[in-house]
Order: sequence, then C-alpha cells, then structure tokens
Amino acid sequence: MNVKIRDASFDGVFPYHKAGLSQFAFAGRSNVGKSSLINRLVNRKSLVRTSKVPGKTRAVNFFRVDLVDLPSIYLVDMPGYGYSKVPKSMSYEWIDLITKYLSGNQELKLVLLLVDIRRDLESEEHMIIDLMGKTSSKVLMVATKTDKLPYSQRLKRISELSGQSGFSPVITSSHTGDGMGELWTHILESIHG
Repeated sequence: MNVKIRDASFDGVFPYHKAGLSQFAFAGRSNVGKSSLINRLVNRKSLVRTSKVPGKTRAVNFFRVDLVDLPSIYLVDMPGYGYSKVPKSMSYEWIDLITKYLSGNQELKLVLLLVDIRRDLESEEHMIIDLMGKTSSKVLMVATKTDKLPYSQRLKRISELSGQSGFSPVITSSHTGDGMGELWTHILESIHG
C-alpha cells in the first residue's frame, strides 16, 4: 500500500498528549527495533530516536502522522521491556505505565507487538497479549529483523512464532523496508474498526 505522509512529528508523552486521534501502539522488547520500524514506516530517519543501548525509551511517546487524503493518526512508541541491565524496579514501573496507558483507551485501535524473528516468545510477550485481551484494541504480531535470516529459516521461525502465540506475524525489516505496505494496510483498516 502506498501511503502519502504530509508531516510527522513528536507530539507529547502519556498522559500529557492531545486526545482525539486514532492510536497505533508499538510494543516489544527493548532491543526489538521499535524506533527503527516507526522511522521506516513514516520514511523518516530520525523522527524517533534510536540508540545502540537498549532501554532508552522510558515513556509512552506520541508521534503525530498527518496523512494525505486520510485522517491524521498517532504512532505510539511504548517503553521496551525485558532488558537485563535495567533495574527490576524500573521494569515494574514500565509495566505499570503500559498498563495505565492501555486501560480504557478508546482511541487505541491496534497494538503492534514486535518480536525479533530469531527469538522465542517469553513471559513478557504473553503478558502483553493477555493485557490486550482486556482492551477493545486488536493485536498484530510483527516479526522484526527478518533480513538477518535466510528465507528458508524465516518461514520456519514464522511457523514457530505462530504456534507459540496463535498469531500469524507480519514479516518486516527496517533495513530493507519489507512489510511496510502490509503494516500500513493493517493500520488503515483498523482506523474504522
């Protein structure tokens, strides 16, 4: 899908963002590539700051995306989880923040749960899936870093991830741009329910 973007900009953090736009939240481990994927999705190199050190995103950050001939939306970068060098107390704070953001959020249309295609799901991913079951939003599993595996191994890993989660992941790569059109299709279909 070819989506034209008029503008994209940082627009605040939860709970101090402006309301009124459909939200599409990106959740996942600290090193799964959320920031890189959002940047690639909107074709900007540095809309969302990326870091070589995982765990730098510590707030729920809102990025307003103004689309040509379509409604404006928010892409939401949620704090990562599961990074071992972060103190446990901080990890619990992040989980609490994510729970507060998700609870009763009527503007949240879709949560994109990012998983590194090379890793199996762990308790944190299952926790996010369980939390989603308590909201009105949908979940889309997104396999990242697929360029790191040969094609034959990608298919095997997608099958394994599907078996672990019950979701069929969208295959993406921030490096090559694979899967961006499919992500936009899911996002735009979710705007109207």
